[in-house]
Amino acid sequence: MLEIKKPLIQKNGNKTRLCFDLILNENQCENIWYEVDSEYEPFLCDDRIDGIVVNILLYCMEHELDIVSECPISERLYYQLTNYLIPSISNNIKKYHFIKIKAPLCSTPFSSAKAVGTGLSGGIDSFYSIAKHISCDTPSFKLTHLTFFNAGASGNYGGDVARQLYSDRIAYVENFAKEQNLKLVTVDTNINEFLHQLHSHTHTFRALAIPLILQKLFSVYYYSSGCSFSGFRFYYEPAYYDLLNLPCLSLDNITFYSCGGETTGRLEKVKAVSEYEPSYKYLNVCVSESSNCGHCEKCIRTLLELYVLGKLELYSDVFDTEDFYKNLKKHYAFMLSRRENAAYKELIAEFKKRKMKIPLSSYISAFFIRADRKIKDNKLVRRIFKKPPLNT
Repeated sequence: MLEIKKPLIQKNGNKTRLCFDLILNENQCENIWYEVDSEYEPFLCDDRIDGIVVNILLYCMEHELDIVSECPISERLYYQLTNYLIPSISNNIKKYHFIKIKAPLCSTPFSSAKAVGTGLSGGIDSFYSIAKHISCDTPSFKLTHLTFFNAGASGNYGGDVARQLYSDRIAYVENFAKEQNLKLVTVDTNINEFLHQLHSHTHTFRALAIPLILQKLFSVYYYSSGCSFSGFRFYYEPAYYDLLNLPCLSLDNITFYSCGGETTGRLEKVKAVSEYEPSYKYLNVCVSESSNCGHCEKCIRTLLELYVLGKLELYSDVFDTEDFYKNLKKHYAFMLSRRENAAYKELIAEFKKRKMKIPLSSYISAFFIRADRKIKDNKLVRRIFKKPPLNT
């Protein structure tokens, strides 16, 4: 059992924290906090547990912990979680178990919520959401706020390194928001240190928990999808079943939309982003550095996507294009070695469609890269050397 105590608000200078004590099995207490600039203190939701429940849901399902609280949960969220989301996930993903939620119910929506938000990670998915809604022709759905959370993207398990990367990127996000005349909401939290789960396995729940904690502010929130709706399935990566997640996490006063899921694939989004001029200066897809390194998996894939679409030169301010061309054969090999991945399969097909030749040497290198990866990811090899499986 995991018990959630009534949240408390703590002020510290120009920052304010919403704090939850979590009691695990009656003998372990964890203090979880979410920190915002004090101007957003009035929007913190301290009268219900919606946000923290969503944040810890997969953790509790993985560890078979029922959730108990004397503090209320929104009636609609409780209904959707217990009748649809929890049964669906537990019935279809082996590591998750059915759990119960025991808490009083409340049904009062927040009439103050009017903001329309989306997260700015700097990547293709987030820029697609921004480009689509910054000049939206339906006023109630036009973007008003950007968000930037330390919710796992800067480091799976949090800690000082992740927080430093998060802090390093805030200035970049602030500059973009100011240029686009959008309000910015930044939120730091220590939930990552508690969850100790891979971000790729939990990102939807980590990211959408925070707008629920600020549901007095947001009426609409766009969550940038990493998968097309046509690829719906239950899988360790929640983006594949966000068509279920987002309606089940939406409430009377806040609606989540999976933006980008309507596209046919990643290249459609890259093309749309390449027509949004601010991205030429601000696109930042890197998972390793505060700016694009050009050599991590996300950088290489994005460089190849822009290259095949004939848009790479537009991004010379944010990528070292000269270095890309020097290493083009190596990047081709990297792409070919991952051809079973949907994004790379689409990318390879686009190269063929445009009759852009890939040298034989890249195919040969790809063969050895794949062989090496299979050896390293072999169960016996992992057991001998006590290594985790490769994330491909």
